[in-house]
Amino acid sequence: MINFEGTLRAAKKGNEDAFASIWREFHPGLLRYLKVKAAPDAEDLAADIWHRVIRALPAFEGDEDGFRGWLFTSARNRITDWYRRSASRPESIEYAKLMELPASNSVEAEAEENSSTDLAIAMIGQLPPDQAEAVMLRIVAGLDVGSVAKIMRRSPGSVRVLSHRGLRRLENSLTSPSPPDRDIAELTGAACGVGAPGASTEIQGSRRHG
Repeated sequence: MINFEGTLRAAKKGNEDAFASIWREFHPGLLRYLKVKAAPDAEDLAADIWHRVIRALPAFEGDEDGFRGWLFTSARNRITDWYRRSASRPESIEYAKLMELPASNSVEAEAEENSSTDLAIAMIGQLPPDQAEAVMLRIVAGLDVGSVAKIMRRSPGSVRVLSHRGLRRLENSLTSPSPPDRDIAELTGAACGVGAPGASTEIQGSRRHG
């Protein structure tokens, strides 16, 4: 965890280390979301989105939750625009250059975590698109229901229903007669338990109701 307020203040003034801290904190969740929404172009889109964040950051006002909502709203809008202009290419710094930002974990630990997460994200990606997006934003990205509703342009009730149905499908796939690999099951369960406000209540609700 980072001291978001102080780090944001420094990043807005052009401090590269501060921006790197923000990138490390938020990039994994953003990339997971993009892999579900736009798998073939996820890395290019991520680079493009972060470039836009860099340019718009001085004007941003808000707390950590506000930044998270702003980032994922920007991502969803960019995905729409990206595919609307299929011939366009990101006017951004290359993804490889973003990857040069200082890492907080060892290469071995990060590789293992990424491999595990990819398996969980692959399962979420098999859900119907709206359910997959709701689960990614609500449970994995850690956004509250109101923020997800704004991003998806749906009502809070609709977001809850989509999250519930998505979690229920995931649970059923994990308890089916031919369950997936144990590591996938564990990791998908872990992904669904990441600390979004009220997430545990939704997961328990998905077990009680069909």
